[in-house]
Amino acid sequence: MRKITNKSPNRLIDMEFNIPLFNAEKQMYLCIDVSEIATSPGGKDYNIMLSEVKGLNYAVPERVDVNMFIPTDAGGIASLHMVEVRPTGSDIKLAKWTTDKEHISSLAGLKEVLYNMAKTM
Repeated sequence: MRKITNKSPNRLIDMEFNIPLFNAEKQMYLCIDVSEIATSPGGKDYNIMLSEVKGLNYAVPERVDVNMFIPTDAGGIASLHMVEVRPTGSDIKLAKWTTDKEHISSLAGLKEVLYNMAKTM
């Protein structure tokens, strides 16, 4: 069994993120799952599943996934793709973002990147 460390992506589960999709400034999303999709010599692919926190009357997606590629090299560029997951199975691409790996190496940095990513839409 693998030990969960402070840097484990599973630490994101049950955390809330302010993701202002479609100018919904106070909209929060709850991380429901994090899975490692693939590992390659160049880096790792992760999928972060976020569910809308009800309570505000915003017309926002109920579920959003963020697919992330994190390179193994220290100064690498990470890429993120945000998609709306629809019940019909046809996902809608919402945003694409690239950033230095160091910007998503902390929880505060990841929150800021997700916030800024949503603000660009």
